[in-house]
Amino acid sequence: MQFRNVRAEELEGSVDIPGLNDWLRFTGATDTTVLILAPPGTGKAAAVGRLAHRLGRDVVLCNLMELFDNDDPSRALANLLRICESQRNSVIYLDKLDKALAAWERKQGEDGLSTQLGEWLDRAKPKLLEDECTVVFTGRERSGVPAVLAEKFDKALIA
Repeated sequence: MQFRNVRAEELEGSVDIPGLNDWLRFTGATDTTVLILAPPGTGKAAAVGRLAHRLGRDVVLCNLMELFDNDDPSRALANLLRICESQRNSVIYLDKLDKALAAWERKQGEDGLSTQLGEWLDRAKPKLLEDECTVVFTGRERSGVPAVLAEKFDKALIA
C-alpha cells in the first residue's frame, strides 16, 4: 500500500459540504475516528486538510482501494491498521471507504471489511488518543457504508 505524507496546507481547496464549519468547530483532538461521506467534488480532501490544520498535524494519505493491489487483501488490511496504530501526532486520511467496502464484498464474497473495521475502531481508539492520532475515513455514498459501521466513529459528517 502506498502512503503519502502531506502537509495540511496541501489539501486546501473549496469545501461545499453543508455544515462543515460548525462540525469542525466541535471536532477536536479527542475525536480519534472520523467519517466524512459527501458527493464528489464537495471538498472532502480539503475538509481533512482543515481538520489537520486545526489540530496542528500533518496528514498521512492512503487510498483504501489499494488493499486490492495485494494478493491477500486481508493481510494488507491488517498491515494498514497496524500502521495506523503506529502513527503519532498525525491525521491519517483513508479515502474511498464506500468503494473498498463494495469491492471487498465482490472479491471476498462477504462483508468482512465492515466487520473488521468496526472491531478495529472499537479497539484502537484509546491508542489513537494516546498517540494524538486521528483517522479520517472518507467516501462518496452514504448507502455504501453500513449504519452499524458509521455508528462506530467518534464523529461523522454525512452530507
